[in-house]
Formats: sequence, C-alpha cells, structure tokens
Amino acid sequence: MTIGSLMRVLVHRWYLTLVVVALVAWAARGVWNQAEPEYETSATFLVTPSVSLSTPRPEQEQGTQPGPSNPFSLSGGASTLAATVSTALNTAPVQAGVLAAFPEAGFAAGEASSSSGNRTYFPVVVTTTTPEAGPALVDAALQAASQQLLEVQQRVQAPADGLFIVIQSTPTDGPRELYPDRARAVGAIALGGLAAGIVLIVLVDLALTSLSERRRRRAAGSTPATSGTTSGRTSGRAATGEGAGGPDLRDGQRGGQRAAGHRADPVRERAGSSARSS
Repeated sequence: MTIGSLMRVLVHRWYLTLVVVALVAWAARGVWNQAEPEYETSATFLVTPSVSLSTPRPEQEQGTQPGPSNPFSLSGGASTLAATVSTALNTAPVQAGVLAAFPEAGFAAGEASSSSGNRTYFPVVVTTTTPEAGPALVDAALQAASQQLLEVQQRVQAPADGLFIVIQSTPTDGPRELYPDRARAVGAIALGGLAAGIVLIVLVDLALTSLSERRRRRAAGSTPATSGTTSGRTSGRAATGEGAGGPDLRDGQRGGQRAAGHRADPVRERAGSSARSS
C-alpha cells in the first residue's frame, strides 16, 4: 500500500480517523498530566589551597632541612586535583556511597574549568524526587569530594598543614522542577497510538470493502435466474395458445366450429325429407 492509497483510505473512512485521533489525544493528555516531576539542584565546587598552605612559611635557619611540601602546590596542581576529584565523584563506588541515603536520586560532577591562579572550579548537578532533598544531596556530594581530595594528597604524602581543600563557592541553585520523561512518554503514546489506529482503519476498510463486493456479486448472480424464469413462463403460455393473439385465436376456432354445424343441418333435413317421401 502506497502513501497515496493510505491517505485515500483515511479520508474515505474519515469517521474512524476522527475516533482514532480523539482517543490518542485523550491518552496523551492523561500521560502528560500523570508525569512525575524531578527536581534539579546545582552548585559549584572550588578546589583551593588551605589557609595553612597559602600562608608563607618562615625562612629556614641555615643548616636545617626544609619540611615536606605538597607537590600539588606547584602551578597547575589545583587543576589536576579538581579533574581527579570530579572524575572520582562520577565512579560507581562513590556514587553508591553518596546515594545510599537518597533513593531514586542522582548526581554528576562536571569537568574542571575556570582556573584562577591555583584555584579551580567544577560544577555538580543533583536530581531528586523531592525539592527538600536537593540541598542535602549537594552537601553529601561536597563531603565525598573532600574525602576524595584528601585521599589523593595522602597518596603523595602531602603534609597535613599543607593541603588543598574543596569548598562550595556559590550558593545552591534550585531546586528547579523538571519533567524530563514527559515529552518522551507523550511522543511514544502519540506515535504508537496513531500507528495502531491506522492499521486498524486499514483492516476495517478491507473488511467492509470485501463485504460490499460479496453483496454485489450476490445481486448480480440473482438477476439472470429471475430472467430465465420469466422466459420459461412466456414460452409455456405460447405453447398452449396463450401469449400474443392467444384469446383471439381461440375465439376464431370456436366460431368456425359453429359455422360448420350450421352447414351440416340442411343436409340432415334433406335426407329426412327423402326418407319420408319413400
């Protein structure tokens, strides 16, 4: 079936098309109204040197060994730490630990960017089913980021008084009410419902067309049989003297018979008279 023939069927069965469109619209509206919202909350984390790390160290006395230092205090160290922490926050073990207290929630850390000196930012976005859980999940993600940052520096034996820290540098933004699945659900209902409705209309059209063809064939088959019966009756009447001129023919025959009877009567009278004379 081509697109043109399909459109002709839909136009021909316009009443079915209207019913299908109305049902699909009703179902899509129901899905739209029943969609559950999600709440999105975001914040920006900052990896920065601690106060003790930023404070200049006193000059070392001559002949003494300098104390241990943080290797990330060199230029670019904050960017490295921020990238490491943001990547760690997106791993499954860290996500499972943070989200244990927040069922049906999620969060994600963005790429580190916007470096300024030895300070680097990265965003964190959380999604929750209730608006109250958003800020709490941001705090939990910040604690997880602090733990990951500490572990990274401890692996390189950074001194406890010379560490980088991570803080929330901007106020919590949100929560914002979102419906991410509503449009997809409505689109699926609309496409699936219309496709099923079109198939149903085509099947109904085929059934009705087939029924109409059978009725037409029955009507065409009964017409010759009726004509044959009428012709047989006409032929029978013609064989028995009926039909065109039938009554006149019978009247003529009866008149001829009466005339022959009248002609025979004088003959009988003459024969009777001769017998009496003898």
